[in-house]
Amino acid sequence: MKSKILLFAFILFQTILVTAQDMTSLKTEALKSYKASVNMNFDDIFETTYPKVFEIIPQDQMKTMFGQMMENEQFSIKLVEVEPDFSFGEIKKIEDKSFCFVNYNNVMIMKFKAPMEDADSMVGIFKSSMEADKVTYDKANNSFRIEMRSTLIAVADDATKNKWKFLNKDKENKMFSMIFNEKIVKALGL
Repeated sequence: MKSKILLFAFILFQTILVTAQDMTSLKTEALKSYKASVNMNFDDIFETTYPKVFEIIPQDQMKTMFGQMMENEQFSIKLVEVEPDFSFGEIKKIEDKSFCFVNYNNVMIMKFKAPMEDADSMVGIFKSSMEADKVTYDKANNSFRIEMRSTLIAVADDATKNKWKFLNKDKENKMFSMIFNEKIVKALGL
Protein backbone atom coordinates (compact mmCIF):
# COMPACT_ATOMS: atom_id res chain seq x y z
CA MET A 1 0.00 0.00 0.00
CA LYS A 2 2.81 2.38 0.93
CA SER A 3 4.56 1.75 -2.41
CA LYS A 4 1.31 2.52 -4.30
CA ILE A 5 1.00 5.86 -2.49
CA LEU A 6 4.66 6.65 -3.25
CA LEU A 7 4.17 5.70 -6.91
CA PHE A 8 1.06 7.89 -7.14
CA ALA A 9 2.88 10.82 -5.47
CA PHE A 10 5.81 10.40 -7.88
CA ILE A 11 3.54 10.35 -10.96
CA LEU A 12 1.66 13.40 -9.67
CA PHE A 13 4.94 15.24 -9.04
CA GLN A 14 6.22 14.37 -12.53
CA THR A 15 2.97 15.59 -14.12
CA ILE A 16 3.18 18.90 -12.24
CA LEU A 17 6.87 19.24 -13.15
CA VAL A 18 6.26 18.58 -16.87
CA THR A 19 3.38 21.09 -16.92
CA ALA A 20 5.53 23.68 -15.14
CA GLN A 21 8.33 23.12 -17.65
CA ASP A 22 5.84 23.47 -20.53
CA MET A 23 4.55 26.75 -19.09
CA THR A 24 8.08 28.02 -18.41
CA SER A 25 9.21 27.32 -21.98
CA LEU A 26 5.91 28.73 -23.31
CA LYS A 27 6.50 32.02 -21.46
CA THR A 28 10.06 32.24 -22.80
CA GLU A 29 9.01 31.52 -26.38
CA ALA A 30 6.02 33.91 -26.22
CA LEU A 31 8.32 36.74 -25.18
CA LYS A 32 10.75 35.84 -27.97
CA SER A 33 7.89 35.92 -30.50
CA TYR A 34 6.62 39.26 -29.16
CA LYS A 35 10.10 40.86 -29.32
CA ALA A 36 10.65 39.56 -32.87
CA SER A 37 7.37 41.11 -34.03
CA VAL A 38 7.93 44.46 -32.34
CA ASN A 39 11.42 44.67 -33.84
CA MET A 40 10.18 43.41 -37.23
CA ASN A 41 13.02 40.90 -37.27
CA PHE A 42 11.79 38.56 -40.01
CA ASP A 43 14.27 35.78 -39.26
CA ASP A 44 13.19 35.69 -35.61
CA ILE A 45 9.51 36.01 -36.57
CA PHE A 46 9.82 33.02 -38.89
CA GLU A 47 11.77 31.10 -36.24
CA THR A 48 8.87 31.47 -33.78
CA THR A 49 6.12 30.84 -36.37
CA TYR A 50 4.41 27.47 -36.59
CA PRO A 51 6.30 25.83 -39.53
CA LYS A 52 3.26 24.50 -41.43
CA VAL A 53 2.29 28.12 -42.15
CA PHE A 54 5.13 28.16 -44.69
CA GLU A 55 3.55 25.27 -46.60
CA ILE A 56 0.69 27.70 -47.33
CA ILE A 57 2.65 30.94 -47.67
CA PRO A 58 6.39 30.62 -48.42
CA GLN A 59 8.69 32.74 -46.24
CA ASP A 60 9.83 35.05 -49.06
CA GLN A 61 6.21 35.74 -50.02
CA MET A 62 5.31 36.35 -46.36
CA LYS A 63 8.23 38.74 -45.99
CA THR A 64 6.99 40.72 -49.02
CA MET A 65 3.44 40.77 -47.64
CA PHE A 66 4.66 42.02 -44.22
CA GLY A 67 6.74 44.71 -45.91
CA GLN A 68 3.77 45.94 -47.98
CA MET A 69 1.47 45.85 -44.96
CA MET A 70 3.89 47.84 -42.80
CA GLU A 71 4.77 50.45 -45.44
CA ASN A 72 2.80 51.30 -48.56
CA GLU A 73 1.64 54.35 -50.54
CA GLN A 74 -1.25 55.05 -48.12
CA PHE A 75 0.22 54.50 -44.65
CA SER A 76 2.98 53.05 -42.51
CA ILE A 77 2.62 50.93 -39.38
CA LYS A 78 5.09 50.78 -36.53
CA LEU A 79 4.67 48.38 -33.64
CA VAL A 80 5.36 49.94 -30.25
CA GLU A 81 7.09 47.89 -27.57
CA VAL A 82 5.05 47.92 -24.37
CA GLU A 83 4.78 45.60 -21.38
CA PRO A 84 3.00 42.65 -23.07
CA ASP A 85 1.31 41.56 -19.81
CA PHE A 86 0.87 38.03 -21.10
CA SER A 87 -1.99 35.88 -19.91
CA PHE A 88 -1.82 32.18 -20.67
CA GLY A 89 -4.78 29.89 -21.06
CA GLU A 90 -4.83 26.25 -20.14
CA ILE A 91 -2.46 23.98 -22.07
CA LYS A 92 -4.72 21.60 -23.96
CA LYS A 93 -3.57 18.29 -25.39
CA ILE A 94 -5.52 17.30 -28.48
CA GLU A 95 -4.47 14.28 -30.49
CA ASP A 96 -0.66 14.40 -30.26
CA LYS A 97 -0.46 18.20 -30.07
CA SER A 98 -0.38 20.81 -27.30
CA PHE A 99 -2.16 24.16 -27.66
CA CYS A 100 -2.41 27.28 -25.55
CA PHE A 101 -3.96 30.71 -26.11
CA VAL A 102 -1.62 33.56 -25.22
CA ASN A 103 -3.13 37.04 -24.86
CA TYR A 104 -0.93 40.12 -24.79
CA ASN A 105 -0.92 43.91 -25.13
CA ASN A 106 -0.34 45.05 -28.68
CA VAL A 107 0.18 48.70 -29.63
CA MET A 108 0.77 50.14 -33.08
CA ILE A 109 1.09 53.56 -34.65
CA MET A 110 -0.56 53.86 -38.06
CA LYS A 111 0.59 56.98 -39.87
CA PHE A 112 -1.28 58.08 -42.97
CA LYS A 113 0.49 59.86 -45.81
CA ALA A 114 -2.53 61.89 -47.01
CA PRO A 115 -4.32 64.22 -44.58
CA MET A 116 -7.14 62.52 -42.68
CA GLU A 117 -10.56 63.86 -43.67
CA ASP A 118 -12.68 62.09 -41.08
CA ALA A 119 -10.49 60.86 -38.22
CA ASP A 120 -13.49 60.22 -35.93
CA SER A 121 -15.01 57.64 -38.25
CA MET A 122 -11.59 55.99 -38.66
CA VAL A 123 -11.36 55.66 -34.86
CA GLY A 124 -14.67 53.74 -34.92
CA ILE A 125 -13.55 51.58 -37.83
CA PHE A 126 -10.30 50.63 -36.06
CA LYS A 127 -12.13 49.87 -32.83
CA SER A 128 -14.58 47.51 -34.53
CA SER A 129 -12.43 45.90 -37.22
CA MET A 130 -9.36 45.41 -35.01
CA GLU A 131 -11.28 44.94 -31.76
CA ALA A 132 -9.09 47.73 -30.36
CA ASP A 133 -9.54 48.81 -26.75
CA LYS A 134 -8.31 52.35 -27.34
CA VAL A 135 -7.69 54.37 -30.50
CA THR A 136 -6.41 57.95 -30.43
CA TYR A 137 -5.74 60.29 -33.33
CA ASP A 138 -2.70 62.58 -33.36
CA LYS A 139 -3.57 65.33 -35.83
CA ALA A 140 -0.05 66.85 -35.82
CA ASN A 141 1.45 63.56 -37.04
CA ASN A 142 -1.63 62.38 -38.98
CA SER A 143 -1.41 59.08 -37.10
CA PHE A 144 -3.50 56.74 -34.98
CA ARG A 145 -2.29 54.96 -31.87
CA ILE A 146 -4.14 51.65 -31.68
CA GLU A 147 -4.08 49.67 -28.42
CA MET A 148 -5.55 46.18 -28.15
CA ARG A 149 -5.23 42.74 -26.64
CA SER A 150 -4.08 40.29 -29.28
CA THR A 151 -3.94 36.51 -29.17
CA LEU A 152 -1.34 34.03 -30.27
CA ILE A 153 -2.13 30.34 -30.55
CA ALA A 154 0.85 28.39 -29.24
CA VAL A 155 1.40 24.92 -30.70
CA ALA A 156 3.88 22.20 -29.76
CA ASP A 157 3.86 18.98 -31.78
CA ASP A 158 6.00 16.75 -34.02
CA ALA A 159 6.28 19.53 -36.65
CA THR A 160 7.91 21.80 -34.04
CA LYS A 161 9.94 19.03 -32.37
CA ASN A 162 7.65 19.69 -29.38
CA LYS A 163 8.89 23.27 -28.98
CA TRP A 164 6.35 26.09 -28.77
CA LYS A 165 5.65 27.92 -32.05
CA PHE A 166 2.91 30.44 -32.77
CA LEU A 167 0.08 31.45 -35.06
CA ASN A 168 -1.73 34.77 -34.84
CA LYS A 169 -5.38 34.31 -33.95
CA ASP A 170 -7.65 36.32 -36.21
CA LYS A 171 -11.41 36.75 -36.26
CA GLU A 172 -12.13 33.95 -38.75
CA ASN A 173 -9.15 31.73 -37.79
CA LYS A 174 -8.65 30.96 -41.49
CA MET A 175 -4.96 30.06 -41.30
CA PHE A 176 -5.51 27.84 -38.26
CA SER A 177 -8.40 26.05 -40.00
CA MET A 178 -6.25 25.47 -43.09
CA ILE A 179 -3.58 23.74 -41.00
CA PHE A 180 -5.53 21.80 -38.36
CA ASN A 181 -8.46 19.42 -38.71
CA GLU A 182 -12.04 20.23 -37.72
CA LYS A 183 -11.83 18.16 -34.52
CA ILE A 184 -8.98 20.35 -33.22
CA VAL A 185 -10.68 23.58 -34.36
CA LYS A 186 -13.86 22.54 -32.56
CA ALA A 187 -12.06 21.34 -29.41
CA LEU A 188 -10.38 24.75 -29.11
CA GLY A 189 -13.66 26.59 -29.65
CA LEU A 190 -12.53 28.20 -32.89
